[in-house]
Amino acid sequence: MNKRIYLFDSSADFDERVGFGAPVDVLPLRVYINDKEYKDKVDITNDEFYSYCQSGAKLRTSQPAQNDIEGKLLKYSKDYETVYVVTISSKLSGTYDSVRNCVKNHKLKNVHVLDSKSASAKTTYVLYRTIHEAENGKVVNQEMVDTFIKESLLIFTVSSLEYLERGGRIGKAKALLGKLLKIKPILSTDEEGYTVSVDTARTMENCIEKMRKLIYTFTEKVANPVVIAGYGVESMKSYLQKLIEGFKIHSMVRIGSAITAHVGPEVFGVAIGRGF
Repeated sequence: MNKRIYLFDSSADFDERVGFGAPVDVLPLRVYINDKEYKDKVDITNDEFYSYCQSGAKLRTSQPAQNDIEGKLLKYSKDYETVYVVTISSKLSGTYDSVRNCVKNHKLKNVHVLDSKSASAKTTYVLYRTIHEAENGKVVNQEMVDTFIKESLLIFTVSSLEYLERGGRIGKAKALLGKLLKIKPILSTDEEGYTVSVDTARTMENCIEKMRKLIYTFTEKVANPVVIAGYGVESMKSYLQKLIEGFKIHSMVRIGSAITAHVGPEVFGVAIGRGF
């Protein structure tokens, strides 16, 4: 029997060229475009989804299909001694609860479900830390993952508040004020896994400057810091490159449809944390 496999949902954006050094598989979240269902990163590419966003299509997302969850967990729990599942924040999606319920209902004692309490690049960071610790002989539990979370920071910005308002992440009054003043929000996830605002800026240049200060301050707190950088549409890449200039970059990823449906395609940011 094989030793370990690591599952994660498709909200965790990663660079396939970097790899994980261990067996992995993805539980695709579902995205709906004008009520038509697509499996994230399976049935639709990032660039295709960005185009739909910019055309004003009706968008929503949902957790992985139950048959996908059950099929993979039942198979891998038989094929591997240990199965780890790292999910998007339970405060942002029902994925964690669905996986937990499947494990409970089928009594899969060798499956460990871990809440990253974040999304996108920070979920990917938690996944890398989980793999590193488990492959070095440790049994990873939620308490350890909570340490990974405290030792890392997700920081990102969006050019429009429209998607955050639509998804209920910010109120209509705040969104209207932000639009009128052309405010750029600087966002993160807190230790419970909620999306939070940490600062604002009036221009993109000022926004990048403030984000760089937050990143630099955090790098002073952790050993051998690494950065996973991410962006949406191609026009955001140049802003991201200014943001990460001079920092040690682990990988650069495109932010997928499961996330951009809620924050918009004009997004960029980083997850930074203790090295692994």
